[in-house]
Amino acid sequence: MRLRQIDAFRGFAIVLMAFFTLYALLSEGPDFLLHNQPDSLHAGDFVLPLFLFASGMSLFFFAQKRKSNIRDYALDSIERFGKLVLISFFLMLLVGNAPFTMDEVMLIALLSLPALILALLPELFTYAGILLPPTLYLFLLSTNSLPDFNAAYLGGYPAAIFYLPVMLFGFLAGRAVSEKKSILPLIASMLLLSVLLLTLVPPYKMEASPSFMALASLLSIILYACIERIIRIPSIQPVSALFFEYLGRNPIRYWVLMFLLLVIPVRIYTLFGGQPTAGLAPAQAVLVVIAFSMLLFMVSKLMDKGIGFVERVSKKTKT
Repeated sequence: MRLRQIDAFRGFAIVLMAFFTLYALLSEGPDFLLHNQPDSLHAGDFVLPLFLFASGMSLFFFAQKRKSNIRDYALDSIERFGKLVLISFFLMLLVGNAPFTMDEVMLIALLSLPALILALLPELFTYAGILLPPTLYLFLLSTNSLPDFNAAYLGGYPAAIFYLPVMLFGFLAGRAVSEKKSILPLIASMLLLSVLLLTLVPPYKMEASPSFMALASLLSIILYACIERIIRIPSIQPVSALFFEYLGRNPIRYWVLMFLLLVIPVRIYTLFGGQPTAGLAPAQAVLVVIAFSMLLFMVSKLMDKGIGFVERVSKKTKT
């Protein structure tokens, strides 16, 4: 089951991903456009949680379609996990990192397993899955047992469990959308949780703090609600269908394209003595980002045409 608003939401997240990733490579400022900075909070820090939230929404429909047959549910879940791990492994090899290190794709793969297990249980267990990671975090913090998340990208494997509430909250939002229920109770509950956690720990992504996860979940569902209403506007619908919804149908494809068309060329450039940051003015960097986003779009369109051509030739050969 495809929902236009979820595709549009993911497509918007992909545009933000391209913007913040490329902008950080092209320009050194202003500060608020940077991300993944220790002991601070930046707008770009919320892009990954948008994907986790959207993945949670999609997992609800994935589970609803398959959980009537537990065997198929388990096999499809393992297949989904395996594909994501292989993609992560492939990307790590391409950029010269150690295989099976933590990245965004690996994080989504790891979190999907507990989310899919909880999907088989009563909804109360999903709420428990949202509350247990921040409780564990606060306990470890109080006993000075919290790992150093700054030592690895995205905090490494020890930080993965603390991202789980974002995906599970997306799962609850997917349930509400499927059952045509109001998402206002979810917004209110996450607002209260955010206020509570913000009084206890700073909302820093690099520290995988529970206040950041709660705030990211709150912003994700508010952004989803805004996009859901915006794409209903008749003048917006063609743009949404042509661009954002199209991008959102294959989010992993664009993650791979980001590496192939951006990250790897930059690595090669720096390998031969180039500077990692081009030092462009902010306005120039924004223009390059827009051009790169359109490049992603056009490359994907060409890929679809190539796939369609192969399928047509295959059908003619069979007949």
